[in-house]
Amino acid sequence: MIVEESPGRLAEWVRADVREARTALSRARLLHGEASPAYQRAAICWGHRQAVLDEVAARRGVASKDVDLMNTPALQLLAAVRKVRFDVAAADRESEFLAATAFLDIPSSGTG
Repeated sequence: MIVEESPGRLAEWVRADVREARTALSRARLLHGEASPAYQRAAICWGHRQAVLDEVAARRGVASKDVDLMNTPALQLLAAVRKVRFDVAAADRESEFLAATAFLDIPSSGTG
């Protein structure tokens, strides 16, 4: 049975995913160095999350560094993730980002 999640709950998952990707990149840099395969994988993952931040920034008319995900409306954040998912899917159907954001493939109330 599929339980529909609210846009707010889905947005919280996205926010947590962005935080985890940022932490993983920092950790890989500190533990393994930027030339390591672990860092390269983390950088690819972070790149997709950075694309989400860039999309939110473009929608809000601010710089990416000024995006505050906690104050970004859920529907706006989910729309940004869906846009990035579409762009990533066009380039790489096996992307980790598609798997990490697969919950957006499930219809939810208030989105669509």
